[in-house]
Amino acid sequence: MPALKAAYLLSLLLVTLQQAASTENSTSLTRHLENSTSLKKPDILRLHEDLFVKSGYHPYIRPIRDLKRPTNVTLDLAMANIINLDEKNQVLTAEVWLRMKWTDEFLTWNVSEYGGIETIATQAENIWRPDMFLYHNVNHEFGGWLEDVVMISSDGQVDWKAPAVTMSACLVDVSDFPFDKQKCYLQFGSWNQDGRHVDYFSESEVGDMANLIRNVEWDVPKLSVERHEHNFNGVPYPDVTFTMHMTRRSTFYVINMFLPCALLAFVVGATFYLPPDCGEKISFGVSVLLTLTVFQLVVAQEVPQSESVPTVGLFIIVSLALMTLSLLATTFVMNLGDSGEENHPVPGWARKVFLKYISRALLMGDQSGQNEDELWYRYNAYPSPEHMKNNTIYINRKVDGNSIYSGTERRSRLGLPARPERKSRASPTKLEYLLEIKGAVEEISAYMEKLDTVKNIHNDWKTLATVVDRIFLVLYLVACIIALVVTLLNLRGFMEPEGSHAGDDTS
Repeated sequence: MPALKAAYLLSLLLVTLQQAASTENSTSLTRHLENSTSLKKPDILRLHEDLFVKSGYHPYIRPIRDLKRPTNVTLDLAMANIINLDEKNQVLTAEVWLRMKWTDEFLTWNVSEYGGIETIATQAENIWRPDMFLYHNVNHEFGGWLEDVVMISSDGQVDWKAPAVTMSACLVDVSDFPFDKQKCYLQFGSWNQDGRHVDYFSESEVGDMANLIRNVEWDVPKLSVERHEHNFNGVPYPDVTFTMHMTRRSTFYVINMFLPCALLAFVVGATFYLPPDCGEKISFGVSVLLTLTVFQLVVAQEVPQSESVPTVGLFIIVSLALMTLSLLATTFVMNLGDSGEENHPVPGWARKVFLKYISRALLMGDQSGQNEDELWYRYNAYPSPEHMKNNTIYINRKVDGNSIYSGTERRSRLGLPARPERKSRASPTKLEYLLEIKGAVEEISAYMEKLDTVKNIHNDWKTLATVVDRIFLVLYLVACIIALVVTLLNLRGFMEPEGSHAGDDTS
């Protein structure tokens, strides 16, 4: 009996040991199969599965273990192309490459456990991203940044490059048009998350312009960067602002707008060189005035509607005012030239001041000629041309030759003083005929001299009008030069050298 019992226990022990051995073999086989399966799956798949599937990662949860600390986001911007700056609507359209970096504490791994993989690429929609927004965005079709690929490093560093075409408001100051310099701001920050959750920083003090395509109208000498922090109800809202310093390329506007306006302003001076009695003086000035008005309308179409008037526009307005004054001056000169119709000589003071001294100063020589008293004496010493026209100076005879005008009657008809009458009324002799002829010749000579005197009076008035015309010409040219110089001095973009924006402070 004891022997049977010992045999039974021994057999039971052998069965237990056999079951234990089979269980261990099964476990080792399972482990071997699992190891074999693990060796067949690529490391990148295992890493992706461990990061986004097994870990329970969610893209809507801010990736930081201590929620009291903000997630720091570093921004950098590369300017690729200035598509358009609409001055009238004050909208800047540009192609930019935005670069953002932040640390995702939930996306870290040991490089040695995944075949030395240090960086992986994944879709941006799979990870958490800051709700970054472009302030003053005016593109209604812009729905956010492109859902592009992001790069993730083993230490959790996320590098996201987001290209986009932005349309932002840009306040345009056209005071110095077409030599103006503009500043357009691209301001980035969170719309909902304040600085206690997401904080923004700039990677450098200047933006990247290495790949900027040259614009035909605008030059960008500098792209500066600044970080701002605004408090609303005690809550900080940080942002990063990129300031584009833009200088207009003014060659096109100078050749096609500014230079023609300046030339037209100076061309009006030619009206003062036309003779005072020329009827085309007024029509020529009016034609140039209308032409400059057309240029004023062109300038008004190029600049936005605002209270800020371009300096070039002010120059055109001043030129229009000067042209209007020149037309008034031309009317005065033409009226002055016709003052000789009344046969009054030029006053002595005007002859001395204008025809003698001022004409010399204008390099026209001494135009004074005879003085006023001499002209008045010569004019009053002989009958007027009208009187001479109404009274014949020829010797009238009757057919029978017995009758002629007597000298006294002829002198009375011609307005000359009467000669003493002879006592004898005998028939005229041949000598008396000769004397009568001599008197008629003297009267004709006096009449011609008076005509010359009247002509000289008219010429003196025309000469005076010409001298006054030259005075107005000098005054007009001086006023145009002053207006042009003042315009250029007020143009900051014209006076400042290129690259002066490099030292400007951004606001």
